This record gives sequence, structure tokens and C-alpha cells, in this order.
Amino acid sequence: MPLAMAPVTGSVSLAATIDPGARANGCIAYDPYALPPTYGYNPNLVAGIIFTVTFFLSMCGHVYETFGCRNWCNYPAPSFFSAAIYYILGALITTHGRQYSPMSPKWYLIIFITFDLISICVQALGGGLAASASATYPPGDTEPGTRIMTAGIIVQLVSMTVFAFLWVLFLWRARAKVRAERALVLATSFSSLLIVARNLYRVLELSQGWEGELITHELYFAVLDGALMLLAVAVFNLVFPGRYLLGKEEARRQRSMTPRKGCEFPEQRKAITGWEMVGRAV
Repeated sequence: MPLAMAPVTGSVSLAATIDPGARANGCIAYDPYALPPTYGYNPNLVAGIIFTVTFFLSMCGHVYETFGCRNWCNYPAPSFFSAAIYYILGALITTHGRQYSPMSPKWYLIIFITFDLISICVQALGGGLAASASATYPPGDTEPGTRIMTAGIIVQLVSMTVFAFLWVLFLWRARAKVRAERALVLATSFSSLLIVARNLYRVLELSQGWEGELITHELYFAVLDGALMLLAVAVFNLVFPGRYLLGKEEARRQRSMTPRKGCEFPEQRKAITGWEMVGRAV
């Protein structure tokens, strides 16, 4: 039976935890506690189940709204939740006028998704270097990889902070125009704030290293990462963006198709479909 391996932190090696006699017999029982926990704690199973179930239910709610209302404009880039927020701003700009924004809608997607991609790549590079260093015996120096990971998260934090500034700037300039989308504006602002807070936590966490206070205590991770992202996603279950980003022609088509109750779109709503926004932006 092959022995399951796990990342090692500190100076304890896997071989040192195994009895020489048992090792000579060639059959070693798996012991999940044979090595010290990677992050300084054993993850709480109940918390993991709760987050898994609640995120899954939120996803089901989004899928139900999308198919129930027959609208596809909510998530243009499912791999990046922030892209949905960039898209919402672009849609509002296209709806109410380019004069309220310093950039056209397409540039929000191009610029900020590009920075998200850069952030992910830099974090992956740093994580790979740190994992490679910790897998050697004796363990190597994980500091360079950790610093690269931190730099990647800083890129994401700065990018989202700049976007938040542009979001507030647009809302201020178009404050008399966005009243019909007030609920969507509040939900998007709330979600953006939580993402910024979560990124700030991640920067502070990694800046302390792999044995710091934040990374070695699960409560911080559960509250400042898992819970914040859950709220950032779930708020759009309550305020579905598709209800606010449909144009008049689409609203007529929706009514002709008799959508389910609760998905009716007011004809006077001054918005456009997602595909129309992309077409106009390009």
C-alpha cells in the first residue's frame, strides 16, 4: 500500500515519523497525523461541509435564475467572479451614457480581466516555487515563492481598489440616472467591498509567512476568506443582475415567452442585453 504524501513545513521529515521496523516490513498504515499540519491546524470538517453546501446552493440559485428568466448576461466569465462586477459597470455605462465614465465599457473588461490573469499567474508561480522548496529534504527556502505569491495578491488588490474608485466615480456622476437600478448598485458595491477586504486579508496573511498568526488559525480563514466570498456571491442571489440589465425589446420577448412569476421585466427599464452591450462596445 503506497504511503500518502503531504506537504511538510518545518524540519520534520516523513521518514523520521515512521518506525524503522514497520518500514522494513514494507507495509505502513496511513496516519493522517504522522506529519504536523501544513497550516498549523487540522481543518474543521463541519465548517468545510457548511461552506461547500452553501456555495453549492448559491450556484444553484444563480443557475435557476439564469434559466428561469432566460437571461444569459449575468456571468460572461464564470472563472472570474470579479469579471461579473466589471461587466455590470460596463452595462450601466452603456445604458446611461459614456459621458459618466472615464473609460468605455470594453476597456473595463480588457484592463481589469488582464490584471486578474496576471495576478493568478503570478500567484501560481509563487505557489509552485514555495511547494517545490517545501517538498525537498531538508526543506528548502520557501520565502522567495511566498513573496511572489504575495506580489500576485497585491496586484489583485490594487486592481480591485482602482476599479472600486472608478465604480464610485461613475455612480457619483450618474447618481440621477441609476435610481432604477438602486438595488443592483447597492449589491455590486457590497460585493466589491467584500472582495477588496478579502484581498487585503490575503496580503496580510502571506506577508506574515507560513507560520504567521493569520495563516495558522482557521477562524481567520473561515471568516475573512470563506465567509466574505460567500456573502459576495450570495448577494446576487437576492439581487439578480439579469433583472436590471435587460432592454425593452428583450423585455417584450420575455413577456411573450411567459417567464415564470417574479421574472417580469418593466418595459420602461432603460437597459440593454449583455450581447448588445458587447456589440456596441466592440
